[in-house]
Formats: sequence, C-alpha cells, structure tokens
Amino acid sequence: MADSRYVLSSDLILNEVGDRFAAYHRQLGGLCFLDGNSKGLLESFSTPKYLPNDVMDVEARDRSEELIQQLIARRLIVSKGEEAESKEDVWPAVEKKINVIQLILANACNFGCTYCFEGVQGKELSAEDDFNRVDESRIIAREGIKVNIEDSIYASKERFEHQYDPKNRAMKPEDGVSYVESSLAVARAAGVKEVMVQFFGGEPLLNWRTVKAVLQHFGNGENHDIIINYSTVTNGSLITKEVSETFSKYNVAVCVSFDSPTSPNRPLKNGDDSTPVVMDGFKMLRKYNNRVAINSALTSDTWNDFNESIVDLAVDVGAREIGVVVDFDPTFYSEFGTQNIVDRLWRVVEYGRSRGVVLTGYWHQIFQVMLGFDVVADRGFKNCSAKGAQFSIEPNGSVFSCKAGSTLLGNISDEERILDSEEYLSHARLRRNNPEFCKGCEIEGFCGGLCLGPLEKKYDAVDVVEPAACEFYRGITRKHIESLKPHEIATFDLEERAGEA
Repeated sequence: MADSRYVLSSDLILNEVGDRFAAYHRQLGGLCFLDGNSKGLLESFSTPKYLPNDVMDVEARDRSEELIQQLIARRLIVSKGEEAESKEDVWPAVEKKINVIQLILANACNFGCTYCFEGVQGKELSAEDDFNRVDESRIIAREGIKVNIEDSIYASKERFEHQYDPKNRAMKPEDGVSYVESSLAVARAAGVKEVMVQFFGGEPLLNWRTVKAVLQHFGNGENHDIIINYSTVTNGSLITKEVSETFSKYNVAVCVSFDSPTSPNRPLKNGDDSTPVVMDGFKMLRKYNNRVAINSALTSDTWNDFNESIVDLAVDVGAREIGVVVDFDPTFYSEFGTQNIVDRLWRVVEYGRSRGVVLTGYWHQIFQVMLGFDVVADRGFKNCSAKGAQFSIEPNGSVFSCKAGSTLLGNISDEERILDSEEYLSHARLRRNNPEFCKGCEIEGFCGGLCLGPLEKKYDAVDVVEPAACEFYRGITRKHIESLKPHEIATFDLEERAGEA
C-alpha cells in the first residue's frame, strides 16, 4: 500500500508546563500534555516522514503508534497535501446561522451603576409615569434616562436613537413571543439544534410579563423542534417568589450582577445602597433551587474593590460561578498594566478554586474552547456570540449584533434579509476568521478579541483589533494552561513514571 508524507502542522503550539509540554492546534484546539519522549516523537515530524495510508484505520501495535494516531487526529501532524490547503478551503467563508437570541426586554434600569457601558443616567420615576404600561407594579424609568455620549460605548446614530426613542422602552409580551419564533425559524433553517435565549436589558425584570410569556410559550423547545436554554443577567433587586419559581421551573440560569460587598458602584437610582435588596433576591433564588451565578466587573471603577471577598459572597449565597466582565475600555489595559490585570484576576481565580467557585468570562471561554477540538463548529462562535451567531433584538424589533454593538442589522420582521445584509455578513465573517493582525497568534482560533462596542467607538469598524487587550487574553490563557495537572486533560506519556498509571 502506498505511503503518505506527514509533517508537523504549522498551527502547532507547544509550551513547557512543569515536566511536560502542552500541545494544541492554534485553530482547532485539542489541548493535551506530552512527556519528553512524546514531544520527541512529535518533533521528529519536523522533517516529513512516510506513514501508511491506512495509519488511522489499523489497530496500533504499540504506544508510539497510538500516539501518532492521536497526533494525526488532533491535526498536530498532517499530510503534506493537507498542510497545503488554506483555511478557506476547509471552513466556509461565512456561516449564516443564529445560536443565541438576546431579547432586550427593557431599555431602562432602576440602578445607577457608575460604570454602565451604556452611559445611562437619570432619575427614578414612579409607575404612574408609564412604561408602555408593561408592568405598572414596578419602579421604572422613562424620560429621565439619558445617554452620556462621552461615557457611552455606543458609536452610531441609529444606536443612540434607539436609546432615546420612547417607543423603544419595553418589549410587549406578544412581540417577545413573535421575535423568538422568527429567530428560531432562522436557527432551524441553518440546521441549528440548540439555542440560548437571553433575557437582557437594561434591567430585564422590569418587564417580567414578557419574560414569563416567552417561557410559557416556548418552554424548553420540546414542541418547537429545537432545544432552548435560557439565561438572564439581572441586578437582583426585583426577584420575587413568582420569578424564582418560574426560573426554577424552566431551568433559567440567573446571573446576578454584584461586584463586591464593599463596592459603592451599584447604587439604586435614588442613591441608596442596593446591597440589602440584592441579598434578599439571592435568598429567594436559593430557596427555590435556582441555578445562580454572580456577574462581576473588573474595571477602573472597581479595581480597588475586586478581590477575594466576591468569592466568599458567592459561597454564602450558594453561587458556584462568578462571571467576570473585564473592562471594555481599551485605556484600562494601558492604565493598569496587562500583567497587573492578569495577576489580580488570577489571584481571585485561584482563591475561587480553593472554595469550589469557578470564575468565567469571555477571557475564560478562550481556554474552554481550546480544551475541546473544533468546538466552534457546534458552538457557533469563539468567545463572542456577536460575531455572526447572535440576534440582539430591541423592543421595537430592530436587530443588532449585541447590546453593546452599534451596527443596525435590520428588523426581525424581515429576518431572512438580515442574513444577506452586508452589516450581518461583516460580523459573520469574524465567526472563524480574525482580522489579519491576529494571524499567527497562539490563541487565534479561540479568541474574538475585545468587545465589539469599543472597537466600533474607537475605529468605526468591527474587523479590527485593540492591541492593548491582546496580551491580557494571551496572559490569562497561559495561566489556565499552566495551572492544569496531568490527566486533567488528555496526557500522552511514552515513558513509565513512578506512581502514575
């Protein structure tokens, strides 16, 4: 039988970790550990070697042959012909499909957070001031909401108009159901089997009626030929018995925004401390066995308060996960220093591990995607679903890539046209392919870069890179790799080790 020549992949990344070596494909992942002998076998393919054409079809005779099969399966060694193929020959240029449906339930909030990316300011108003008559039992805001152009993340005229428009304050229940149905049709048409529906805002629970209507209509997708998962990000101040019971029934993942027990950055609109009412919300969620995570921010405003205390709080309220949003502002990385940011975040990550709490975020998803092999094919995106995988739908039906994005993609009533629009396609091209600046980066296949909002604000484009954030993403990913223990991931040893199987 004829043989084929195999050679090291040009996408191989190999780094020393303790007495082993971490190896993965820069585009596809498949992170694994090799011992010294395994590394030697891998590197022997730096000069092309002949292997039988049926090398992957026959049973390996020894551990070396088993390892070679693993290295081929992980694309760490490839046939010469395969290596010559361009990435565009393997992956479609644009995938037009939706994996995440983000519903903007309310463009209002009863908090006055100092670092809100929308730059929202305003006074607290009563229900009598009307909130499209969606939920008159709640404290709401209307004309008092203003957008500070200097502080806001938004860059386009269309996005500002949506924030001001009195007809875009809240999503009606019947509209919420209709928007999800249209989005599911897009997802199913592209062969998507599972989607995430996110309840977002502003504060989404200001519009509880629409949240409840969507949950009751769609359930978990059993009658709609698709699996539907749910999540919400809430400030936690409007959690009631009904909310807790309903979220528990539909298995909604509840992310409660809370930075630190000592942080003054999340006051109520009237200036009062929000902590007592949020603690009551945590208790109610825990009472009904909800899946709860804390959503925390590491920004210039919270720098002095971001520490291990947020982990202790998570343990106290029964949350086993903390999602950390690292500042969207590019100046944050130069002001505080990339290594300082990595070290501060990692210190809390390690403390969380000691207490059974996992810290996650866009920065952590890079590592998660790397652990699997070609995860993006099923997941639909790297660490940012706004890169072509998400509809973020405003109350009036307008569709953006995400709540932080400024590019109007169209209206959900014409969902098929959205997928063919240049605005959508410009985002979808980034689902797999990063800007040219990223070529050769060790995490290119897993990192979507800084949030789209600040990129649009600074560069008036989405297919660009903010270099100030790059070393942070690489640095925190290296920390995760270096913290792994052998056999926590696939580990290939060709030498016998004392005390190891």
